[in-house]
Amino acid sequence: MPEPTPIDHPISKLSFFLRHTAEWKQDVRQNAESLEEGLGKPGVLRDADVARVKRIYTEQQESLALFEAQSARWSALPGLSGSRRAALAELNGNLAELRLLNARVLDTAALLERATLEKQMGASDLEWGIAAVQGRLPRM
Repeated sequence: MPEPTPIDHPISKLSFFLRHTAEWKQDVRQNAESLEEGLGKPGVLRDADVARVKRIYTEQQESLALFEAQSARWSALPGLSGSRRAALAELNGNLAELRLLNARVLDTAALLERATLEKQMGASDLEWGIAAVQGRLPRM
């Protein structure tokens, strides 16, 4: 996939970026929590589901880089007011939290990948029984 081309937005768009990242944070947090519910339920997701999550959140890392670059350009502008500096600090906080949430989703997806429905169905009952007795059931 080609690198996204950054668009230099005017500082007047800062409030939009703040609203957008606040909503984005909420969505990613909810998605992370939903995925984490699957950790105790092997076989709840298919390989394709996990692959899609990994693709989307890997692409999201690229979008975050664009937002961070925009914030850095705005921060370098001369003569920013105190309120704009405060708004930029808030934006940077949102972006930092989004980075952490994004990593949380990708880490959870990596764990879920070990026990997808296909992996569950691919093992025989005997294999599952031996794994259970030996304490080797997929741990997530």
